Amino acid sequence: MRMKVVVLAILSAAVTSPCAAQTRARQDSVNTLRQCDVRRGPDEPSDQYAIRCAEHFVVEQGYTASPATTDTNRIVPEGIEWSASKAQWLARRRGTLDSHAAGVCIGPDDGRYTVVFRAPRDWGARGVTLDAAFGSLRVEHQSFRFEVVEKKDYGCQPVPVGKPK
Repeated sequence: MRMKVVVLAILSAAVTSPCAAQTRARQDSVNTLRQCDVRRGPDEPSDQYAIRCAEHFVVEQGYTASPATTDTNRIVPEGIEWSASKAQWLARRRGTLDSHAAGVCIGPDDGRYTVVFRAPRDWGARGVTLDAAFGSLRVEHQSFRFEVVEKKDYGCQPVPVGKPK
């Protein structure tokens, strides 16, 4: 009997975990603070627009050396922040990412974007994900293997240093 309870608990967790992820994605997609608020140019390619959106997001959310937004009501949590105040979130984020993207990856099936940013002082790289509608902006806190961008694997491309704005 005890084994059945354990198996049911494991199955229940396995079934509900994807639902929780889908719920977060749905919540992110309607959260106006996670939508790109940069105006798109009339002939701007979608990958370039995704890059501009992500670059604006990491600056506004305080991940770069540039000043973050002064309106802390615009700061969004990233899931691993346990501090009580948004000021503490900003202090921990500050300077952890370069302000310019180093790569972009486009999902072949769903059109999602991952814009890749290097961390200063060779601390690796992290991605900012966006959905195909340029919403659901979120900094991913796992390290991103930058060699994927360099090798142009999985729909990834390096972003030229002097990219057009």
